Amino acid sequence: MLLQSAPQHHAKVHATKANNTYRQRLAQHAALLELRKIKYEGVDDSQYIHTLTYLALTSEHFREITVAECLQLEMCVVALKSVCDKRIIPDVKMRALLTLDQYDDYLKSFDAFMSHVESDDGGDIPLELCEYMEQVRRGDKYTRISNMFRRHTKLDSRGRTAFARYSDIAFGFYEEAVMDLLNALELDRNKNPLPNARLAGEIQNWLDRPVSTKDGEGPDISAIGVPRIRGSKSKFTQMSAVPVVGERLRKHWRQRESLANCVLELMYDYEELERQSEIQMRIDSTLMKEKLLKLKS
Repeated sequence: MLLQSAPQHHAKVHATKANNTYRQRLAQHAALLELRKIKYEGVDDSQYIHTLTYLALTSEHFREITVAECLQLEMCVVALKSVCDKRIIPDVKMRALLTLDQYDDYLKSFDAFMSHVESDDGGDIPLELCEYMEQVRRGDKYTRISNMFRRHTKLDSRGRTAFARYSDIAFGFYEEAVMDLLNALELDRNKNPLPNARLAGEIQNWLDRPVSTKDGEGPDISAIGVPRIRGSKSKFTQMSAVPVVGERLRKHWRQRESLANCVLELMYDYEELERQSEIQMRIDSTLMKEKLLKLKS
């Protein structure tokens, strides 16, 4: 048996590596196309909070992945095509596509509403509570973004990780929401010159927990601590509600979210995901300014 010469061996190794890299990029590009289809051509998701909302999906700066990860990504791309076609993926296949932690998160996602449209609440919510819900929603948005970078260790100029930076932004929205809520509920004329007992009672009836306006007894300013709307359940809600959205649609949203998160980890490193998040925030900010200008004109 003839042994390969050193040049032949190196050439073979180089060719194998090149083939693996080509296969990686092919799978990653295919995944990017599917994610774009889901984000821009999928079913209406305007009432849902999900990962793809916060990413621009413009980058092709993909990370290196192993052969096993590449195989996982290729299978996920096939599954994403099913998601695009609004087909449900069998649970046994979801278990095979996701890691143990990812599959556990997927199962736990059925215990929480992804949108208020999944709840059984009805009636007219007070305007003050709508504004409160919007601030909490923004806090939830940045909490979700921060969780995307919970394993990211790179520090910025102020010594904060991306997780800490986005957590601080979320805290700001939660803090503003709680301040507005307490102002609406406050009946002490020394603190609120225009108390409204009827409105305060109506607001309290919509909340999932009692709220005290006494000093030192207000809600904790965090994703867990801020009061939630009764019936618009998140995993932090303290009052359950019966879902009104069909099980098939509920499963579709959760499979889409779980697969998207899995694929994104196989496409980008944390630095690139953060850049994509920042790009999307700039895009959203520009669109908002344009809308305001149109309203003023």
